[in-house]
Amino acid sequence: MHKLVCQGTVEERIGEVIDEKRAIADAVVGSGEAWLSELSADQLAELVLLEGGGA
Repeated sequence: MHKLVCQGTVEERIGEVIDEKRAIADAVVGSGEAWLSELSADQLAELVLLEGGGA
């Protein structure tokens, strides 16, 4: 049985993209949801309010 090892595979690139997206999400939102508990009731309502007329 032979095993081929290659650089630059699709799987390797997918892993890199996932890592990059995770880093962006952590930078924007932060890890965890603790920030949600710090919102006032009005801020939370504004966050989840659905309004029509978007693009």
